Amino acid sequence: MTERKLVSKLSKVMQEVKYIQKRGKNAFHGYNYATESDVAEKVREVLAEQCVIMVPDMKSHTVREHINAKGKTEYIVTAEMEFRFIDGETGEELIFKMYGEGQDAGDKAVYKAITGAQKYALMKVFMIPTGDDPEGDTGTDERNEEKPETASPKQIGLMKTIVKELAINGKCDESVVYESLKVKVKNNFEFTDLESLTKQQANQCIKILTAWKEEKINKKQGA
Repeated sequence: MTERKLVSKLSKVMQEVKYIQKRGKNAFHGYNYATESDVAEKVREVLAEQCVIMVPDMKSHTVREHINAKGKTEYIVTAEMEFRFIDGETGEELIFKMYGEGQDAGDKAVYKAITGAQKYALMKVFMIPTGDDPEGDTGTDERNEEKPETASPKQIGLMKTIVKELAINGKCDESVVYESLKVKVKNNFEFTDLESLTKQQANQCIKILTAWKEEKINKKQGA
């Protein structure tokens, strides 16, 4: 009987919250979206009337670094969230999980992941339509078709300078340094020449070459 009561209360939310208006605006890509606060406000009112609360709990999360198109480091957090509906009258509970992902250059990636998980948890549990359809996101398809920006002349010049210095110090041909670099980055990407690198790939190569150069300098100083 208690299970039917909680389920009936949750079905009441589905009856009351029929649609969420997209009041958020993404100025950069020019599209509207339903905000987390709009979704939470609508659902919270009906849940409160039914004496039901929802408690979030982060079970795990991962963090990975990402180099954006401008060469800046950002952090992407994927959070595994557990949400628990608790009936204040019967004590009955209903538990489910949802994942969320957030990206930020500072310390907000975790909070963005939590917010995203909660927003879609509510929307999917109560089947709330917003007019959004991931398969209809032509903007993403268009962005995926865009060619990444190629390495700048400054990046290419810097790499060539370091390669030349390494070849001189190592008393070898520059081609040996290039081949060593290709082997080093092979698991991430492959390239035929420096001009074919993207800006992001060039930044990674510069880091590797600079590390090799510093290693050579340290060895000389220690000798």
